[in-house]
Amino acid sequence: MNNFLLKALAYDKQVRIYVVRCDEALNEIAERLNYYPSALAAVGRVMAFTTMMGGMLKLEETVTVKVEGDGPIGLIMAEADAHGHIRAYASNPHCHFEYNDLNKLNVKQTVGSMGYISVIKDLKLKEPFIGTIPIINGELGEDFAYYLAVSEQVPSVVSLGVLVNENNKAISAGGFIVQLLPNTKEEVIDALEKKIRNLPTMSELFSSDYTIDDIGKILGDDTYEVVDKLPVSFKCTCSKERFSSGIISLGKKEIEEMIEQDHQANTICHFCGSEYKFTEDELIKLKEQAK
Repeated sequence: MNNFLLKALAYDKQVRIYVVRCDEALNEIAERLNYYPSALAAVGRVMAFTTMMGGMLKLEETVTVKVEGDGPIGLIMAEADAHGHIRAYASNPHCHFEYNDLNKLNVKQTVGSMGYISVIKDLKLKEPFIGTIPIINGELGEDFAYYLAVSEQVPSVVSLGVLVNENNKAISAGGFIVQLLPNTKEEVIDALEKKIRNLPTMSELFSSDYTIDDIGKILGDDTYEVVDKLPVSFKCTCSKERFSSGIISLGKKEIEEMIEQDHQANTICHFCGSEYKFTEDELIKLKEQAK
């Protein structure tokens, strides 16, 4: 396994650095649900960002990122926790666009340039924290940086990249977030801006066999310090019990219609493709629990 999330501090603890690689987790999703290349690239970027956002959490807290653009992929949603577990899906995994002049996957056309991005953090309080911003670009790196600056008031640089081969498999997927902590000195900001401006793309770095440790060190300075390093893996939290709760929430009338029309129900998890079947007897029991 070579998928990890790295958390580090640098510049005398004035800068926080997150670097992630998540192509193995992304490919598990791709294989289960047959993603096309640019859809896979878009979901991979959202997955990488969400994994890093999960790395900012504690214990049993979770984060959900929703990208709802006007592109053909529709809704992209990813969920992560503080332990490197991630799952993600797109409404339409079967879309594909390339930049004609660059021969690169066109994430912007896939996602769309209008719509909204929402970040929902379940911090195990009474109400979740929800931050929403408009999509300003569609390539997602700049959009997520805008979210961090506006909703969380943390100046950040976000770089994301997914490289997909001719077999619709991600060769690499990941990214980094660099955040300025309060009272960061101007000379540190200048040094970081110059360094990041001259840095190759994430796809180029991974293609050149740079590891997340290498990338973290490049972004840091001689005070660079790794705080934590977690394995990243796909983990779906679906279960028949969860789908049972979902059916109950539909209400007696709708469950009754299921029973009368189909005498059963087949449900499929959007994240992993697992199928859960409910017999007529099971639906009758669920109807009794519904309002």
